[in-house]
Amino acid sequence: MYKVQVLLSAYNGEKYIREQLDSILAQKDVEISVLIRDDGSTDSTIDIVNEYCSKYSDIKLIKGSNMGACKSFFELFKEADTGYDYYALADQDDYWYQYKLSVACDRLSKVDNKDNKPLLYCCEADITDENLNTSGKAKDTNSSDTTTFSAKKPGFGNALIENIARGGSVVFNPTLLGMVRMDAPGDCYMHDWWLYLIASCFGKAIHDNRAYYKYRQHKDNVLGASTSKLKILKRRLSQSKTNKGHVSRQATAFGNLYELPDKRMKQLDVIASYRNSFKQRVRGISGKYLYRQTKSDNLIFRLLFFTNHL
Repeated sequence: MYKVQVLLSAYNGEKYIREQLDSILAQKDVEISVLIRDDGSTDSTIDIVNEYCSKYSDIKLIKGSNMGACKSFFELFKEADTGYDYYALADQDDYWYQYKLSVACDRLSKVDNKDNKPLLYCCEADITDENLNTSGKAKDTNSSDTTTFSAKKPGFGNALIENIARGGSVVFNPTLLGMVRMDAPGDCYMHDWWLYLIASCFGKAIHDNRAYYKYRQHKDNVLGASTSKLKILKRRLSQSKTNKGHVSRQATAFGNLYELPDKRMKQLDVIASYRNSFKQRVRGISGKYLYRQTKSDNLIFRLLFFTNHL
């Protein structure tokens, strides 16, 4: 049986955290512990978590000051216990299907990893409203028969400009944990994206096109999920205005922190220096170095990239 430590950052999560913890505790065919860091909650989140800690010896709470989700998860990376087969990220407002962790562990265990490289698994999610109601496509949550989505192709050229490893879906190996036991790097956009960058650069990232949890959409989401091409376009344009240059800055920070193979460095240079280089912008839109997961999203990316608005 796989041993998994679940890392959960909580902030004012009193409305949903009980359902999430119950779904984590109900995981099948894995032995789990849960490490929770409270990110300075002002509601009853800590009281709720303490209730669970008193009932379950395998749940531990760390009380912290408000740092934001990214920095809070990096604190969890530093505090995570050794000796586990895998580690999983958890958001306070999701709901996990019972085979979520066992499926992820099975997929990761089948990777030929004699060199002990960083490995990451991520899966799709059934998007729901705040009451966990879906569009009707979701399958039985108590079985291994789940909703299937379009397949995605992980890779470093994708990770440099797009994150397909949504936090609540991520499971990773101890090697990857060892590479993120640090303070949140400057210009790291999100913790889950950083994990995807590392795994795709130095090891392997696996995407499962099946949904193994419910992703709750509500007004307090740190990052929501776009569900249509028009919404994706609007979101990309909005992000380009409010976070202009964050992709480039994140890539630069990544390259400064890790020693990349030559091939990966060439890919990174395209995104890191494109804003001041017409040559790199031409390379970026060629599709040889960078790519998003869909044709329509690639067109949006190329437009923003070439016009220096990413």
